[in-house]
Amino acid sequence: MLQRMEILKRWLARAWRGGAAPGEDRADLLDPGEIVFVICVEANRLEPQARLLCESLRTFGGRYRDAPILAVSPRPSLALDHFARKRLEALGVTVIVESLNETDSPYGTINRIVAGAWAEASTSQPYLVLLDTDTVFVGEPRFVRADVGVRPVDVKGAATSGPDDPLDAYWSRLCAFGGIDLERLPFLSTTIDRVPIRASYNGGFTVVRRDLRILQATRRIFFASLAENLRPRPGIELEVVASTGAVGRVASEWWGSSQAALSIAIWSRTSDVHVYGEGYNIPLHSLLGPERSWPLRTRPVLLHYHYLAEVPYQQHFREVLSWLGCSTRVRRWLAARLPTFAMPDGAS
Repeated sequence: MLQRMEILKRWLARAWRGGAAPGEDRADLLDPGEIVFVICVEANRLEPQARLLCESLRTFGGRYRDAPILAVSPRPSLALDHFARKRLEALGVTVIVESLNETDSPYGTINRIVAGAWAEASTSQPYLVLLDTDTVFVGEPRFVRADVGVRPVDVKGAATSGPDDPLDAYWSRLCAFGGIDLERLPFLSTTIDRVPIRASYNGGFTVVRRDLRILQATRRIFFASLAENLRPRPGIELEVVASTGAVGRVASEWWGSSQAALSIAIWSRTSDVHVYGEGYNIPLHSLLGPERSWPLRTRPVLLHYHYLAEVPYQQHFREVLSWLGCSTRVRRWLAARLPTFAMPDGAS
């Protein structure tokens, strides 16, 4: 009995560090050589975010710490200067400047859509990990061998709960662009408000098998909706606050459309969709205050901090890290780097 307990304790410790669970073959995990990470970066608030994310992968990424990273600037007018580019290159990051977003739209998430589509068509690795820049690794990821890996959206927002939902018509039109029926999308629950919705996945963390061309399909679906000015929430009164600040009323009307296009593109190409656990893409900005709730039953791996790295919110950032049980090493590492998010004198 004591021997069995000791074996169980050793397995739990190994699982917490990222080791294989019972019955899980190591071959079921993607090899580091199969993966390329893709992010967007511009000469604005995305630049310090990109440095933090890339350094976190190199520090806490475990077996994936040396995997290639592509930092794509899809608007050459906002490309990094020489010094910012060198800082990323020192982390082994390949910086790409391509004119991919010529829409002049204030909906900045278009950058992620076009960067992902470009990378999918231009790289050789069989899998892409597309990340929002305002994310940070705090543990070794375990990338499962599946066609797609995702996390559900945090709140309902632009998603639909079914036939009686006013947004169902919007999703039905997008499904037509993707060549599938709306009923193809399975139901799931949002992570924060626990609302049942048709499948809608957080675009800030997506693992895709490159040869399925899911990210290129996402681009086609989104730009078809853009051509029709098909916004999920026209006239919305609420203004969205993103990691770069308030996005404005026009962009707020489009908020959630990129995730809708991605979700439909996924189900137009495959049903082999792996939903990662609650240790991935943890929405830190939604975990403030006494009502916060997050069913963390495993170690944190990937944090999505949104605007919490900005100076007025950094104390909240530290509090959430402690509440989640991040290690002392992680908390000290992040605390030492948060000052880089302070705006230079005279900047706005």
